[in-house]
Amino acid sequence: MYKVLIADDEEIIRRGLARFLKKDPELEVVAEAEDGEVALALTKEKKPDLLLVDINMPFLNGLEFIEALQKAMEHPVIVIITGYDSFAYAQRALRLGVMDYLLKPISEQTLFPVLDQAKALIRSKREKINYLTWAQAQVEKNRDALISEFLAKWLDGHFGETEIQGRMAFLNIQLPVPFGVTAIQLHAKDTVEYTGGGWNEDLLHYAADNITREIMAPFSPLYCCKCEENTLVFLSNVQPETEWRAKASLVQQLLQRHLPVVAVVAQARGEEYLRLPEIWERLREELHAMVGSHKAVLDAKSIVDNNYYRKTLSLQIVAEQLHLSSQHLSRIFRQEMGITFVDYLTKVRIRRAMELLVNSQDKIYEITEKVGYSSQHYFCNVFKKIMGVSPAEYRKNEQER
Repeated sequence: MYKVLIADDEEIIRRGLARFLKKDPELEVVAEAEDGEVALALTKEKKPDLLLVDINMPFLNGLEFIEALQKAMEHPVIVIITGYDSFAYAQRALRLGVMDYLLKPISEQTLFPVLDQAKALIRSKREKINYLTWAQAQVEKNRDALISEFLAKWLDGHFGETEIQGRMAFLNIQLPVPFGVTAIQLHAKDTVEYTGGGWNEDLLHYAADNITREIMAPFSPLYCCKCEENTLVFLSNVQPETEWRAKASLVQQLLQRHLPVVAVVAQARGEEYLRLPEIWERLREELHAMVGSHKAVLDAKSIVDNNYYRKTLSLQIVAEQLHLSSQHLSRIFRQEMGITFVDYLTKVRIRRAMELLVNSQDKIYEITEKVGYSSQHYFCNVFKKIMGVSPAEYRKNEQER
């Protein structure tokens, strides 16, 4: 159904047009007006789809009414009806966006083809509005993903100034001045815990993103993207800066407490958002330097993970392989991992023993040998201390389960 407003100072014309329109079941006359001021008020109230407007009306003539109408409605469909066969009138009406221009007296033969065109135009406008509404809903639904993709490419310098401004406007990204950049790089802390705990890269980043967003929420607006080097980058408000940096330290602690990762965090503030790629490049260098200091710990973990079964494996031997002193390796290992080197070696060995107890028929003494212990008695004591039951009891419980 299409709503129609008729504006003409002659009642007989209004009645005649209304009578014509009743013959089209898709058209409904929702309002009639005898002058432009009344027509404008009724238009705002009734919101018609189509307006049939006489040029020569008192108080506010048809063309003045149409000019005022442009501010009240977006792209109204208007058909001018007039007794003046003036090219100047027609020219001005077309400039105002009028769909057509009909001369009185009006017959069904001249009116209905124009009405058919008007209905087609209204349908087209409705379809366009529906599509735009749907498209906007899709953008809003996927806004976080679109922002993340845009920021990752922006950080790597893919866009020029015009495109950056256009995309920021489209995605409604509003960076405060100054703004803060927080980069968090994640490294698996415990290979056994990582793989055995069902973690993968996507799940890890999802969890880290949620934890960070919750802690950094006071510094909204907060935007995030994932970069190539397993790094999450957050753009946010930076004021007050002392609290902003303190929150980042808290994020680092929580990530390492709740996730099987070593989190390396670097921060910088910026004044001009167009220089964001430069800021990111400096942070990448800073992260690289910080990760370099952790490489010894990562290498030590790798040696343990691959050589836990060797009975002679020790802190001293690993330190020698890495060309470090045992004291230095012990200190940085505990600092990064939150546990001692010996505790980590024990954890890896016990995890492997648990797998063998469940998935093999090996005797306890055979498992003792396979996980790097020379004494079965000592192995059983260590296992019971950690798991609360002996290896034999653990195997029995798992089989029953």
